Amino acid sequence: MKYYELLECAKFLQNFKHINSISRVEDNTLKIDLSTLTLYANLKRGESALFMCGHFYAAKHYRAPFDMVLAKRFTNAAIESLALSPNDRVLIIKVSQKNSYKTTASTLLLEFTGKNTNAIILDEDETIIQALRHIDESVSYRVVKVGEKLAPLPPFTIKEQSLKIENVEAFLYAYYEKMQGRELDSLKAAKSAALNKKIDKLQNLLDALGSEEELQERAQAEGKKATLLLMHRHSLKDYEGERELTDIDGKSYKIAIGAKVQEAIDELFGISKRLKQKAKSLHKERENLTEKLNFAKHLLSALMEAKSKEEVEILLPKRSASKTKEEAEGSFCTFFVEGYKVMVGKNERGNEQLLKSAKKNDIWFHVKDIPSSHAILKTDKSGVSPSTLEFCAKLCVNFSVLHEGAYEVDFTQRRNVKIVSGAHVTYTNFKTISVSKSQALLGKTQAQV
Repeated sequence: MKYYELLECAKFLQNFKHINSISRVEDNTLKIDLSTLTLYANLKRGESALFMCGHFYAAKHYRAPFDMVLAKRFTNAAIESLALSPNDRVLIIKVSQKNSYKTTASTLLLEFTGKNTNAIILDEDETIIQALRHIDESVSYRVVKVGEKLAPLPPFTIKEQSLKIENVEAFLYAYYEKMQGRELDSLKAAKSAALNKKIDKLQNLLDALGSEEELQERAQAEGKKATLLLMHRHSLKDYEGERELTDIDGKSYKIAIGAKVQEAIDELFGISKRLKQKAKSLHKERENLTEKLNFAKHLLSALMEAKSKEEVEILLPKRSASKTKEEAEGSFCTFFVEGYKVMVGKNERGNEQLLKSAKKNDIWFHVKDIPSSHAILKTDKSGVSPSTLEFCAKLCVNFSVLHEGAYEVDFTQRRNVKIVSGAHVTYTNFKTISVSKSQALLGKTQAQV
């Protein structure tokens, strides 16, 4: 973000005198909740900026020392001053907190300065309490370390032309939309390419399975050959080579005897047995691959429905958490949104597992009037935000249907859901959320899904 843009934002923010809270909602993004406005600070190197948006889905709650100090020092705090450094792109926010014993002063430096981009918390003596990024002597002359004084940034010459921003709020919303559009398209393209590759692989495996009937026929043929060798055992010689033998129906079989006769018999009976076993288990393998394929398609559909990069990162995080046995077996999938854990059934077994494991205060979701994945929002709290409930409803729809349209999702506490049999339930005291689903899929994906 340019210096003059930050300067105009700082002037606008000087109208606010109170901070409700400051928290981290992404690895490099802070949410600043002012009295009547919510502001975000992107502190990613090379992309640092202030912005505003309708809603920012946080994948998790951060509890690192930096986050604990933010919560302690900037919750319900009065803004003493808010200004941009005259020499650099550094927003300086000075606050105070009053209690019955004393007044605590704190300073938050939001540095939108390229490679030095950082968020640094200072106490009343200008000593570093915590920072988003800690920097030691081996990395830079400007050490950012708890308990030490902060050295000034090197001189910076402002060469930009200053421009007046008439509506700062509209500018900050537009800045986010521009940033989102660029990042979202790039992120979706990369993630969908990986998913399409996985879909192709699963489809190829499924196509290569063959049929149970074909395997049974092969098993019968190998068994017939073994039986013929056994019937003619007295007239056969070890290592005889190929022999043509006829069964009682007059059908001829050419059989290679490349070893001892008994070994050839045992080998043919073994092949027949293995083919029969494979035929019996083939439907399970097909069912497993089909479930994985359908899940990948549903995930791709949900990805293309995502309206922000935060939603994409929730659906397809960079690093997956350790999985339970049920997750590893593919019965349900887990997402984290706004610090809540949300689980969605992939199949009948997963739906049953979620119903059995959910606690009475957890919130259950199901698409109204159609077969659907069950979703469970794990919570011990009341007052879950509408945005979180809406996101869970979207997950439920996206992992239940692939066709565009308007859907209704019922939700209620697990205590109000009665299991009839398996994953078939009745429920009471529910509310309903409407979800619209489009078919905005990329390239060949639309045809596949």
